[in-house]
Amino acid sequence: MRCVAYLAGLATCLSLSLPGGAQAQSRDYSTLTSPQPAQNWYLTLGAGVRYQPDYTGSDDYVFRARPIISLGKGLKSTWWSAEDDAMLSIGVFSGQGWRIGFSGDLLWKRNAKVNPALVAVPATKFGAEAGGFVEFYPTSWLRGRVDVRRGIVAHDGVVADFKLDAFSTIGPWTLGAGPRMRIASADYVRTYFGTYGAMPGTGGFLQRFNAGVHTVGALAQLTYSWSDQLKTTAYVEYQHLVGDAARSPIVRPFGSRDSITIGLSASYSFDTGTNYSFGL
Repeated sequence: MRCVAYLAGLATCLSLSLPGGAQAQSRDYSTLTSPQPAQNWYLTLGAGVRYQPDYTGSDDYVFRARPIISLGKGLKSTWWSAEDDAMLSIGVFSGQGWRIGFSGDLLWKRNAKVNPALVAVPATKFGAEAGGFVEFYPTSWLRGRVDVRRGIVAHDGVVADFKLDAFSTIGPWTLGAGPRMRIASADYVRTYFGTYGAMPGTGGFLQRFNAGVHTVGALAQLTYSWSDQLKTTAYVEYQHLVGDAARSPIVRPFGSRDSITIGLSASYSFDTGTNYSFGL
C-alpha cells in the first residue's frame, strides 16, 4: 500500500505540470524558469561528501566523495537542483516551465573484498548509467523530475527515478524537500541483489526477479548562497527498499531495508561565454 500511495501522489503532482496546469504559474515565473536567448550557459562544478550505506541494502555506513557536474542556461533562473540528482546533468532544451536533458551517473564496484557480507553475491563492476531527464514546473516553487537511465558495464538493466520537490528561498537560504521513488528492471535487481544460488530460508525465491518499484523515500536539503556563483548545501535522504530486493539475503537478515544518507557539498558556476539556444 505504501508503494501505491507514492505512485498516486507522484502521478497526481506530475499531472499538474501538463499544459493545463500552466495557469497556476505566477506572472514572473516564465521569465525565471525560461532563460532568455541572451543569457549564457553556465557550467557548475563541485564536490561533496556523503555518509551513506556501503551499498544499497547494507547496514554498514561509510564516507564517500561525490562529484557535481551540471550545465544549464541562465545563472539566476529558478531551475531546481537536488542533491540526489544524477552526477552529470545537462539541460539541453527548455521552455516555459519545463526542460529536457542528459542524465548520467557513476556506479562503484562491489565485491566481498569491499564488504564480507557480499560473499554470496556475484561481484559487480565499476560502470555508469546514461540516459535522459525531463523536468516539469507546475508552479514557481514545485518541481517534478523523471530520469530514465540504462546501465553501462556495471549492469544491463534500466532504472527510472521519480522526484517531486517543493522549494522556497528566503534571503541567501533555500530549503527544498520532497518524495522519491525508483522503478528498476529485473536485470538491475538480479545484478545487485541476486546470489550464486537460492540461499537457505529463501525457498528458492532468488531464482526469479521482477521489474517494479525498487525504493521509496524522501530528501530534504538546505542551501546557502554565498554569491550567485558559489553555494554550499547540507542534506539528508531516506530510502526504503521494497519488492524483490528487500527480500534478498544481503538485505534480510544481513542488511537493512531502511537507510539514511547525510551529505555536504559545495559548487561554483562558471560562465561559458556562449548563449546557443539549440533552436528553442
